Amino acid sequence: MPVRAQFTLQQALAGLAAQAPDSKPDKPMLLKLAEHVAIRFALDSYEKGELRVNAVKQLLDRMNTEIEALRKILGTQEEMMAHAGLSVQSYTELLDQEFWEQVPEENKKEVLTSEEAWCVPPRNVRAFLEDMLRRGELKTVNEILMKYASCVGLEAPEARRTTAIGLSDLGELYGSGDGSALMDAIRRLGNQLAIEREPELQTLISAAFVRLSQEAASKRCYPAMQQALSSLDNVEAQRPGSTQSLRPRIGAEERLPEFIEEALRSGHIADGMSEILGLMPKATLHYATNRFGHCGFREDCELLCDVVRGLGEDATQRLIETLQTAPAGEAAEAIGLLSQLSPESVEKILPLRLSQWPRSAHDRTVRQLSATPAEPRARLLVALYDSLDVMIRPLAIDEMGMSGEGACIPKLIELAQNDAIPGFTRVKAIEAIGRLRASAASALLQHILDTRQVWRWVYPNELRIAAAQALIRVDPSVGMEKVAASGIDRKELTLEPADPEANASVIRQRRYARLKLSRNLIAVTTNLRENFRLSIPEMNLGGGIGSGERHLAPGSLLSLKFSLGVRHIKAQAIVRGARPQAMAFEFVEMDLDERYRLRKLLLELGGLPMVAQVTNRTRRRGRVAISRN
Repeated sequence: MPVRAQFTLQQALAGLAAQAPDSKPDKPMLLKLAEHVAIRFALDSYEKGELRVNAVKQLLDRMNTEIEALRKILGTQEEMMAHAGLSVQSYTELLDQEFWEQVPEENKKEVLTSEEAWCVPPRNVRAFLEDMLRRGELKTVNEILMKYASCVGLEAPEARRTTAIGLSDLGELYGSGDGSALMDAIRRLGNQLAIEREPELQTLISAAFVRLSQEAASKRCYPAMQQALSSLDNVEAQRPGSTQSLRPRIGAEERLPEFIEEALRSGHIADGMSEILGLMPKATLHYATNRFGHCGFREDCELLCDVVRGLGEDATQRLIETLQTAPAGEAAEAIGLLSQLSPESVEKILPLRLSQWPRSAHDRTVRQLSATPAEPRARLLVALYDSLDVMIRPLAIDEMGMSGEGACIPKLIELAQNDAIPGFTRVKAIEAIGRLRASAASALLQHILDTRQVWRWVYPNELRIAAAQALIRVDPSVGMEKVAASGIDRKELTLEPADPEANASVIRQRRYARLKLSRNLIAVTTNLRENFRLSIPEMNLGGGIGSGERHLAPGSLLSLKFSLGVRHIKAQAIVRGARPQAMAFEFVEMDLDERYRLRKLLLELGGLPMVAQVTNRTRRRGRVAISRN
């Protein structure tokens, strides 16, 4: 026997002897000896440089064929496992795995950073890289992953086939780093897919491309996702129609809501995200527009505006076209974003469109404008006021007062002093004047509070109470003096409009302090085909929340009749939110005598008001704030 063969046999026998004390062989010793000889011979040839790594598997295949006859004679482990219903790994793969385990680490690294990296089975690559990751050798891991991916462009079809399969298996490892290896692998797969002509390889490379693109999406690696979409465009240009099945499988558009919601939760747009969204402008604009209307906090609105700005001027132009031509419901949803991106367009287009819209769209318009920054919000509300439905105007006045902007004051004084204006609207205007501390209205407020006709006051109690509360805010010393001589019960002044908190995140601050009633108040609807009862545990001068037998869509108009004993109070309200257990509503019209009776009733049932503080509503990014009255 040649010296080298003797040495190989001795090493194989030594290996078996080392196992003997501990292991109970489940196959004949002669078969194990043959396998050890094969592995030792392959390893010895590789270490001497007589065998390249891409030939190892071929050698093991040949040796496995020679061992096959011996295996048939002695009975094989496969038969035992097959009888047990277990899947069987091929002997060539087992020999290959044992061979790899015995290769020194330096040699493993050398192979994996060469053009022969594809020859190493993915499970062996994974085990080696996971071990390196545990040791923190991230740079080497990245280098190996990039080299492995480069093999997909080799000339040999077998190399491309094996690499494509391996990349699919190693997708998770590509997604574990800084994204550079993932982006490089996606780029190489895209390039090869564009020029690959063999159908089987096209399928395998497509599968690997989709797998890594999905990994990029799940790990929020936006540069890699951008590379994937860019590569698809390149493939489509060279092979028209070939990417139709790939785009849905990558799922970039399906994940778009996740990307935006994650940005809302984190409070910033991640690096590369704007570029990704820019590749899907239509879907991004559609989602951002609808999501804006459900935001409860100003920071979320600002972030969505930044998202749309990142889409370029075309996105703003699409919003303008939507406002000009879309049906009322769709057009109204564009107002919030557009009032920040192009307020002059809103001011120009909206008056004509409002004249064509139903009341529900007018209500939605005011709600959308409430999310706009204070200065443009005040300007737009004043400009659009006369175009709004009369039932919606009190809501617009509330928004003027909550804006904190003095630009609204002339319009509010005009409304407050006009005797032809409905009383409820005048009360709202006076309350807004008080919130804005409009000193220019002091004389008007004193006039409303003081004016008598012989032995009675000229103005209704509710208007005088609102004027007294506003005057105390505008000019405290004069206000206290006038109130003392007004004949108004001090207790009636306790239910007052709430001041806005400056720089608050929440969009809809409470207009009035909450009142938890000592017993539920019953209200009945009177304007519906099928009327129903509401049981109301909480209410204030702005509205309330109650549970009933039916639930109506937000924006629905209700005529309500409240009953307490023989007393009745009538009001009109708009449904704000409907949940399974409760329905919120906001008053939009009420006779002033009815409102005064409501004030008396609330004082009787509600006790002291609970002060509303924005800080009690913690900011939760990405959540929708519940509307409050």
